[in-house]
Amino acid sequence: MKQTKAIIYDDNCPMCRWYTRAFVETNLLDKEGRISFSRLEHTHLAEQLDLQRSKHEIPLVDLEGGATIYGVDSLIYLLSPRFPFLKKIMGLKPLNYFFRKLYKLVSYNRGIMAPSPKKTRVYDCTPDFNLTYRLAFIGLAGGTGILLLSLFFQSGLMNANWLFALLLLSLIAGNVFKGNDYVSYLGHLSFLLLLGGLITLPALAFPVFTPLVGTLALSVMIWQFIRRYKLLKAS
Repeated sequence: MKQTKAIIYDDNCPMCRWYTRAFVETNLLDKEGRISFSRLEHTHLAEQLDLQRSKHEIPLVDLEGGATIYGVDSLIYLLSPRFPFLKKIMGLKPLNYFFRKLYKLVSYNRGIMAPSPKKTRVYDCTPDFNLTYRLAFIGLAGGTGILLLSLFFQSGLMNANWLFALLLLSLIAGNVFKGNDYVSYLGHLSFLLLLGGLITLPALAFPVFTPLVGTLALSVMIWQFIRRYKLLKAS
């Protein structure tokens, strides 16, 4: 069947690259139906886009000149042939509201969840800074991470002093950032708490792996902190 829709994705976003590639690999899209913003200048498709909206909601364009759909609606369009119950779910107002808010939470914070160096492009689709969704992400990710790590340490599996020391040093190191950059810095720290907490989960069920899991969590958090700190300073 001829491809009539194309998703326009941010090729500077690891998350966007991953899930749009998954659409192709699972035959929800043809290869020709996945076009990066970097290639957009070589096509006529930019004329069909609201470029500001496209920063925050992934667009699905009609290759035959029809209307462009965005965000949750574009995902539902692609997924509903395989999962027809999605349209019924989205027909329920509370769930529709929840998933649209969740989409925005992820979209505005995708640079925190999966950061990458910024590239200069004709069409810049980097999300705008949104204080409300950034603070919501900090609360959710940081709170969940602290909860998971608390369960790990309360079990007596490992001493928590190293975590407190790292957090203190991280907060001190963040003094070089001001304003929105500092809020984004706190977002990165919150994500690292969540990441560390998720890594420690296996130790709760299998205490024998505690030393390995604890060392892995610490190593990943330090590695990611250094990487993200450099990226944020360079931005």
